Amino acid sequence: MTTLKNIADKLGVSITTVSRVLNNDKELSVSDELRKKIIGTANKMNYKTPRNRPRLKAAKKYKIAILHWYDVKEEMDDPYYMQIRRGIQQLAFKSNLDTVLVYSSNGKFDINQSLGIDGIVCIGKFSTSQIKMFKKVSPNLVFVDSSPNEEQYDSVVIDFNHAVKSVLNLLIKKKYKSIGYIGGVEYISNNIRLGERRELVFRDYLYQKNLLNTKYIHVGSFSSESGYKLMKQILSKDDRAEVYFCANDSIALGALRAINEMGLTIPADIGIVGFNDNPMSNYTSPPLSSVHVFTEFMGEQSLYSLIEKIEGRTVTMKKVIPTKLVDRSTLK
Repeated sequence: MTTLKNIADKLGVSITTVSRVLNNDKELSVSDELRKKIIGTANKMNYKTPRNRPRLKAAKKYKIAILHWYDVKEEMDDPYYMQIRRGIQQLAFKSNLDTVLVYSSNGKFDINQSLGIDGIVCIGKFSTSQIKMFKKVSPNLVFVDSSPNEEQYDSVVIDFNHAVKSVLNLLIKKKYKSIGYIGGVEYISNNIRLGERRELVFRDYLYQKNLLNTKYIHVGSFSSESGYKLMKQILSKDDRAEVYFCANDSIALGALRAINEMGLTIPADIGIVGFNDNPMSNYTSPPLSSVHVFTEFMGEQSLYSLIEKIEGRTVTMKKVIPTKLVDRSTLK
């Protein structure tokens, strides 16, 4: 879904200017040429104002639970899941649906507050025992960012395989000889560790290309603090990769800070590319190259699927949402 920011970035103007033009603000002083450009670009990109965007046509006013595998602090550290949640809530509000938001608390969920709900959107990754508990509350479950059982549950995911390969192909095309990775570890609970999909594809694809060097792989957590600490460690050694692929933008932002503190030039001395393309990526110094994930759209699609399940669809559906690599200024 095209946003005001997409139009503003394309034309090199502010989001406020785009918004005021599209809302026919008579007090805005801009040239007729710019006004026509903004309106024309919005039409070409199929932009729809919030008033004209699609709404769910549900048979009645359902009550939906949104279960978030992160707690509030973790969500703030990784905007990826925040944007998915926002997409669900915005569409639910416009469609006159009630929502209940349940965050993780040390891997547990206060599911009692969701009694009487019609369905659940589960954001993140969950254990088999957790899913069984959710199913007792409602048989209508949809998962976003995971697909625990394609035969039983609807899901909305991105194509990590294609997304990571698109990054690596670009880096190879740009003639980088040594490619590093900075990632994180995910846990469903205190004792269940997940294999990180981006790292798995990274390792496999570079191995096939005879470009894998495991000493350039560094793993911490999915936070800016971890990205900062790992990059400080990397820069303390003489032997480092020419470019680093970061598993999310939070890690990349921390890495950028460490590089800038060392007085190195990006991308001349070292290249960085992130993943998620969160709203801050276009305003870093220099602007961060990143994989754009249509997070709010993922949230919206999960809610569409859930209402269809509630209203009788019996065939399960897995929606795979494409990504888009945005090459800005942190790669040579």
